[in-house]
Amino acid sequence: MKRRTDGRFQKSIIDQRTGNRLYFYGKTEKELNQKILQFSREQCAGRLFRTVSDEWWNEIYDTLASQSIRGYENAKKQADAEFGKIPIQQIKPRNVILYLNRFAKQQYAQKTIEHHRMVLNLIFKHAIVENDIDANPCSAIRTPKGSSRKKVTAASPEDELKIQQSADIWLFPFIAIYTGMRKGEILALQWKDILFDENLICVTKSVYHVGDRPYIKQPKTAAGERFVPLLAPLKEELWKRKGSAEAFIISDDGKAPLTNRRYITTMSRYKQQTGITCTAHQMRHSFATNAFEMNLSPKAVQGLLGHKQLSTTMDIYTDFRKRTAIAATQFLNEKLENVKK
Repeated sequence: MKRRTDGRFQKSIIDQRTGNRLYFYGKTEKELNQKILQFSREQCAGRLFRTVSDEWWNEIYDTLASQSIRGYENAKKQADAEFGKIPIQQIKPRNVILYLNRFAKQQYAQKTIEHHRMVLNLIFKHAIVENDIDANPCSAIRTPKGSSRKKVTAASPEDELKIQQSADIWLFPFIAIYTGMRKGEILALQWKDILFDENLICVTKSVYHVGDRPYIKQPKTAAGERFVPLLAPLKEELWKRKGSAEAFIISDDGKAPLTNRRYITTMSRYKQQTGITCTAHQMRHSFATNAFEMNLSPKAVQGLLGHKQLSTTMDIYTDFRKRTAIAATQFLNEKLENVKK
């Protein structure tokens, strides 16, 4: 212990957890010793979960995509509310199981529960690296079964027809129904991406919003960067409006993509004018369904939609086959009834 020129007392000790030298300061020797004693007690009990989770968050924050931050932050906040004041080395697998089971009982989606488990797992992995714990309580735990994922259906035939007849009102839904592109991909389209001579659209980027402001990003996977067909009805409508190469197609002035607020208000107004009820994702689903009706293979549709996993495409294909079988059953039953008569 020594006294500094500013009058404060100073003492250093070695942090047994990290091997780093730590310095403590106090106006009096008593205050300094109390700080060291408190630190020693905390060392024996281990760091609190919140301390470790905050440290992990500060380390990982800059590596997250902007659209992922909210999901991670929400999971961290809920984990902090549950475990924040508990020394992390006292958290056992049983505690984690009880925590995740509550999400299942509240009918959270399976994917959401898995996300909460994943964030916990990353925090505990960080704790292992920092010598806070020796074993990860998440490592031997299976995610409890949550509610099944909400089934996304294609737009109704009535909605599809209304969209096909209302390109002059707004072009976004018209592009969605004829390309199967994602919302962000359509908002990022520039005229240079429309290859009129080859009858193709080049999908190389997407728009995401932070708050209201739009930003451009590259696809998450190689599957996201692709060509999609420029079908005749869409080609005709685009050709009427053809602009300069760098201009954005879905834009107020061509200079920038729509803000999130502008997109929402324009879509709302479009729905009021046309009477459609489907979402942009259902329009994408309709394109896939129509592609299957034209006998394209699931693998081909996977490429057009930019799905990384074929299983994602097969979910749509299975739904298409089921509806086709139901329609066939109704048709055959009607035929049999006519034969009886």
